[in-house]
Amino acid sequence: MGQECTLLRCARYYADRLGWCIIPVPGDQKQARIKWGRYQKARPEPKQIQRWFGNGQALNMAVVLGPVSGGLTCRDFDVPGSYMAWTKTHPDLAGLLPTVRTGKGYHVYCHSDWDSIKHLGDGELRGGRGYCMLPPSVHPDGPAYEWIIRPTAENLVAVDPERAGFLANGEHVTENTEKSEQTEQTEAIVWGEYVEEAIRETLPREYGTRNRKVFEFARTLKSLPQFADADPRELREILKIWHSRARPNIRTREFSETWIDFLKAWPRVRYAKGKEPMMEAFRKAVEGEPPRIAVMKYPDSRTLQTFVSLCRQLQRAAGHQPFYLSCRTAGKLFNVSHMQANRWLFVLVADEILQEIEKGGTQKNPRNATRFRYIGD
Repeated sequence: MGQECTLLRCARYYADRLGWCIIPVPGDQKQARIKWGRYQKARPEPKQIQRWFGNGQALNMAVVLGPVSGGLTCRDFDVPGSYMAWTKTHPDLAGLLPTVRTGKGYHVYCHSDWDSIKHLGDGELRGGRGYCMLPPSVHPDGPAYEWIIRPTAENLVAVDPERAGFLANGEHVTENTEKSEQTEQTEAIVWGEYVEEAIRETLPREYGTRNRKVFEFARTLKSLPQFADADPRELREILKIWHSRARPNIRTREFSETWIDFLKAWPRVRYAKGKEPMMEAFRKAVEGEPPRIAVMKYPDSRTLQTFVSLCRQLQRAAGHQPFYLSCRTAGKLFNVSHMQANRWLFVLVADEILQEIEKGGTQKNPRNATRFRYIGD
């Protein structure tokens, strides 16, 4: 019953919330269980989804790419080292786009007009006439497909595959490079370090604050894109880590009580910790064309162009008032250190794209974020 509910719940989420065309795959294969040509043009009815995934059979599932799923495109990185290299050259997209860990590499999803399958030295770029396995499917060789950035309506954005670096042939990645890159924690490269920070920042410091801190932890987790629309039951192991570290300063020792409080807190979080407006601005910055001044001054850095675009979006949201932006928040969005984000803010002020209105962390402005005004084009 549990497997049935999980499969059906996931299939309905993919189909109903994301608009994807979902098809069944036998549990020990990667080949579709059905003749799927018809589903390149039309999505299955909800009743068909129920019959496929609600019958108790051990199935895998796949998404049909291309126009039938809203232009869904997948960059399949078969070589982990190539994926690692891509995250470093495109950290803005690497921290935003839905990403799956597969049996031997990674799948990165976006929307685009790509309507074919291109074979590359380190994988493929798949659009129309293709499909990809989805979590919670299990690879024929054993490992389960797993989201490291969950898909939402907000992070499934349209990108140009060429500008996104998806057409680069990674055949040059050597075995030694690949092995050394695999030693890095992929989740840290993407978002995992911020889960650690969420735990650290919300731990109780004194008795009597456990319940409030559990709520703060839930609120902070929801600010991370891969957890924004998560089922809280999937976060049990993360909460166990939080609880074990919180034990010195809580009287309620049983994990079950903290687990109950977390499950109750999750649906009560209306706004993730200060991130909803920021993530909306970030989404628009990634989707839109960068400001002309950014292209002119930083022609060799798409990431810095996107950073300028984010500042423009924040100014639009703030109207005539200055906007707040801390280097730590910027670093999290672009998956760089806060020191690197601070360097970017420095150069934007020096190049007269931003004007620093009020520095953060002072007696006059105790907030951590500095206030800026966008004065570019």
